Amino acid sequence: MNTLTAISSAMVQLDEAAYRLVMSVPEHRKKYLFVLAMTLVSTYVARRKLGRSAARNPLTELVERRRVHRKVGVDAQFLAQLKKIVPICVPGVASKECALLVSLAGILIARTWLDIWFSSFNGVVVRSIVSRDWQLFTKNALFLFGMMMWPMSVVNNSLKLNINMLALAFRSRLTHYAHDQYLKAITFYKVANLDNRIQNADQLLTQDIDKFSETMTHLYSDIAKPIVDIGLFAYKLGQSIGAEAPLMMLAYFVTSGVVLRAVSPPFGKYTAIEQNLEGELRYNHSRIIAHSEEIAFYRGGEREKQIANGTFQRIKGHLRKVFVLRFTNGIIDSVLVKYCATQLAFFILSRPVFGRNAERYSKEVVGTDSTKIMEDYSTNSGYLINLSQAVGRLVLAGRDLTRFAGYTFRVSEFFAVLEDINSGRYQRTMVSTDPSGINEVRTIDQGSLDGQIVEMDGVIEFKNVPICTPNGDILVPSMSFRVESGMNCLITGPNGCGKSSLFRILGGLWPIFGGVLTKPSPRNMFYVPQKPYLTLGTLRDQLIYPDVREDATKAGFDDANLMALLGKVNLEYLVSREGGWDAVRDWADVLSGGEKQRVAMARLFYHRPQFAILDECTSAVSMDVEGQMYRYARELGITLFTVSHRPSLVPYHEFLLRFDGQGNYEFEELKHDGAFAFARNNGDSSPSRPVKMMTEGPYVGDGHDYFEEEEGELSDDELE
Repeated sequence: MNTLTAISSAMVQLDEAAYRLVMSVPEHRKKYLFVLAMTLVSTYVARRKLGRSAARNPLTELVERRRVHRKVGVDAQFLAQLKKIVPICVPGVASKECALLVSLAGILIARTWLDIWFSSFNGVVVRSIVSRDWQLFTKNALFLFGMMMWPMSVVNNSLKLNINMLALAFRSRLTHYAHDQYLKAITFYKVANLDNRIQNADQLLTQDIDKFSETMTHLYSDIAKPIVDIGLFAYKLGQSIGAEAPLMMLAYFVTSGVVLRAVSPPFGKYTAIEQNLEGELRYNHSRIIAHSEEIAFYRGGEREKQIANGTFQRIKGHLRKVFVLRFTNGIIDSVLVKYCATQLAFFILSRPVFGRNAERYSKEVVGTDSTKIMEDYSTNSGYLINLSQAVGRLVLAGRDLTRFAGYTFRVSEFFAVLEDINSGRYQRTMVSTDPSGINEVRTIDQGSLDGQIVEMDGVIEFKNVPICTPNGDILVPSMSFRVESGMNCLITGPNGCGKSSLFRILGGLWPIFGGVLTKPSPRNMFYVPQKPYLTLGTLRDQLIYPDVREDATKAGFDDANLMALLGKVNLEYLVSREGGWDAVRDWADVLSGGEKQRVAMARLFYHRPQFAILDECTSAVSMDVEGQMYRYARELGITLFTVSHRPSLVPYHEFLLRFDGQGNYEFEELKHDGAFAFARNNGDSSPSRPVKMMTEGPYVGDGHDYFEEEEGELSDDELE
């Protein structure tokens, strides 16, 4: 009870003190006090709303969870991130970027010197007008200014050009570095499929790097120029009025800067959230473009519109609240940095006339020429205005610095993830089934895994290799088989049994969690998917991808050789139909499904690897052309791993690898009469030992149906 009484008494005293403070303010000042109070209240409310909105936003929650609640701001972490990025932008003192920085600094100094000259020049012009001195006026306003306007114009436009060129140079360095890291080996695949720390890598590679480069360049200019201005204009103002004049102005701006720092919202954090939301919207539209056919068949336009509109509404809500924060924060900025500073400037400029040295100034400086007062006032006001603007830009640059911290965080995080992946480490955020809802962040270091990879030409061998997803889900506990050159292998099994996972492990896309995998070097293996990838470029580029024309020439392939390869897949007509080898088309739209698959097979024949993985790659090709392509692959000595459910492919294979979808598999030799064969044991036929490698339990099946029933689907060639 006594505690409640004490609290009530304290609240009454606080209320009375506040009332006395308000009543002590002059009547004409109360409205300003009211506006300031309302501004502070609205800023507080907007920040609370934005904070709650960000907390409710599922994307923001995901981002915050992944980043373990890292705060984005101008702090030690920001400086450490910037320290890693700057050497990429400016690799050395002999670099073009360093020369541009020095050049920009020289232009900024020249610009400041011209500002000082113009302030003095303006004072002389004002004096000539007040004194009605036509000769002095024409000498300065017409002749002298006519001469100086050319260097002023050159310096101003050189400043803009230098800033743009420096931003472009920074972007060029960062983009090339990002491309080197992102497109190194298969890092781009791992970013998209193994490590889920990075969302919207396309936005980071384009928009975020561009904004980072532009913002950093402007910050260099916006910070370096005010610092030069402060030093030179403070010196000139001190010479004219006294050292206390610039000190008073600088002290005021330092104080206002501390206040602004205390009341300014964390715009860096909001910028990072905004970029993530914008990236989500971009991703939505890129999905619609990539899957337009499927969406059209499902008539899913309305649903996709709801998803895209929902994403945009989150952006809209976030930006509205940020705009309110910028509005209220801008009012405080203007009052403190602009208008209060103007009042102080009036006081400082009046000191020569109304200050303690006014009499001496009147006798020694002005004398009988009263126009000297006007000249000094105009000159000093020019100095003071430039000094105030310089300090103001420096103070307000803090706001841009917080936004720059957001871009720095995203770019730095992107580079850090690329560095992790290239060194064999990746992280995945696993969805938790725990009631607490805290998702698990799993870090995998490929260097610490038990699996081993041995490169050896002419053989593919799995020894106790588990077929596991990057999440650690086990599809097959342990797999062992050996295929040598010339031993074509057919692979069958239900969806999700591990066929594609086997190829991803074999191709180095997924890590090996155990056992020993022996395989040839990547250049001696080739993958042909069901939906072939067609690159941007000419018809010739489609056959030789990822080689370029010079590589094909060095390998002994001219256009006649490439035409022969097209003949092996019955596509000679493409050259004349599309306008020659150098024709550039949107090949994904121009070619039919069967033509795409046959182009992919011609590409395989061009590269002629030791082993080829064919993943349903002839599903849209007629059987006669399919057989023709398989026979030619055998002639070239290409050993095939084929995923297919077509019985017509059995004659082109010697071994069968069959998954049952329950974690079991069988690897056995094929006899083309449809019955199980028996494998060789130590080089000899052993009719008593079938090669059946079961991980657990019996295989469910009759031992004769290698293939599941295939749905009746006509290929593009059969339709033609």
